[in-house]
Amino acid sequence: MKKIYEDGGERQPIEDVSSGAFDFSNTEPLPARQTQPSPIRTGRPAEPSPQTQETVQLTKAQLDELVQQVLAAKEQSAPPNAPQEAPGVSAPNNGYGTRILYQSKDFDREDSDVEKPLPKKSLSSFLEADDSFLNDGVSDPRFQVDEVDEDDGFYAHPRAAFASEKVLPEIEAEKEEFDESDAEPVRSNRHIGRTVVLVISLLAILVSGAILLREYKLHLDNKHFEEDVSDLILQTNEAIGQNAPGDVENALHLTEEQQWAQIKGEFPNTVFPRGLQLKYARLYATNNEFAGYLEAPGINMSLPVVQTTDDEAYLNKNFYGKSTKYGCPFVSYLNRLEPLDYNTVIFGHHMNDHTIFGALDNYKTLAGYQKSPTIAFNTLYRDYTWKVFAVFITNAVAQDDNGYVFNYYFTALPTNEQKAAYLSELKQRSLYDTGVDVQVSDPLLTLSTCSHEFDDARLVVVARLVRNGENPAVDTSRVTLNSNPRYPQVYYDKKKLNNPYANAQRWTIG
Repeated sequence: MKKIYEDGGERQPIEDVSSGAFDFSNTEPLPARQTQPSPIRTGRPAEPSPQTQETVQLTKAQLDELVQQVLAAKEQSAPPNAPQEAPGVSAPNNGYGTRILYQSKDFDREDSDVEKPLPKKSLSSFLEADDSFLNDGVSDPRFQVDEVDEDDGFYAHPRAAFASEKVLPEIEAEKEEFDESDAEPVRSNRHIGRTVVLVISLLAILVSGAILLREYKLHLDNKHFEEDVSDLILQTNEAIGQNAPGDVENALHLTEEQQWAQIKGEFPNTVFPRGLQLKYARLYATNNEFAGYLEAPGINMSLPVVQTTDDEAYLNKNFYGKSTKYGCPFVSYLNRLEPLDYNTVIFGHHMNDHTIFGALDNYKTLAGYQKSPTIAFNTLYRDYTWKVFAVFITNAVAQDDNGYVFNYYFTALPTNEQKAAYLSELKQRSLYDTGVDVQVSDPLLTLSTCSHEFDDARLVVVARLVRNGENPAVDTSRVTLNSNPRYPQVYYDKKKLNNPYANAQRWTIG
């Protein structure tokens, strides 16, 4: 029965499950609406029957008398083994300002304080359900939802606090549990993805490392090759007394014939050609295809050069015949070395570590040219010094220049007019003007290698022989840039430029 007291509050009787009596000893007036109700610890409020809904007016004295009667009835009706409250110990509070008494044969008095959690419900069902969701199983009108605040989306009734304080945390916890279990396949897929990426990365690192190791080994092999060649030259120079004045003095007591006898004694199975320079005897003995020695000290180029009847023979092997992508520079099989042809052509690989003919990249700039304006190319028979006068970029495939390939790898030209026309073509194509004068009678040295301006590009360096009695020094201050050097069509296409030489005359040999 719900009772209304003089102070305007109301108290809800709570049924004692052991005796059916009512305990009002710890009641407090409950406001008409409360915004933060006490949390529920155990059970639900008892459902009042329809017969107990009448309102009774009681004075405070009548209330006290009624309480005494209830307590007396409780003591008389309590079973012999019912739990007794210890002095100074209160029964557990139900969260509404009253106490609930328990009787159980299966657990002690202290077990009655165990909290009983509310059943979990999903967040979506809580948010989408109507008011009956919270009203279900709750007969106490204080905890029945009757209004919603549309502004903040939460219940504005005091029961809203109950919902947000007790139900929502558990729903959120359940949502987190659900999300974690539901996201497990995602995490698994991500784990697999990370593993795949890691494996691919490791493989890429291993492959890259293997490539770098191979490149480094090739580089070391090439360096060892250069060192071995230098040692051969050094040994020969020491034998003929060309390293230092003291060596010269020590070698003077040996005639050239005696020195040759000494060399032939070291290499009894080698047939040396007549007129071979003594200083190159050991190089020739090491490789009978040795043709000469190329040096440009200013750009760190110092290499033996070979010649065979097959221009592809040394593309993938070095001077010692060992397989390597560095190859070995070679003179065109069309050239003769004694006497020299009008145009001696030497080919070599362009290496990214600036070895072999990679060093020729220096000649693409004025500063690089000024490092080494002259080149030494000595054949087996004679020493020669050459002055660089033209550097240009051209194509090796006809389709890259409207069906035309500029021919710079010939060995001879039949007339002086053709030679003059060719020199004019070189001047038109050269990246800069060195100021070196060139005559049609001057033998030429042409160095050719790959370049990277476009596919199948070629970098070509052309020098002319220093004349008898001429000073080999070059005044590099006279060098000037060519404002409009001639390139093949593919160069202009790649740069998206007009080709000013598209209709220019195409030079050819006779």
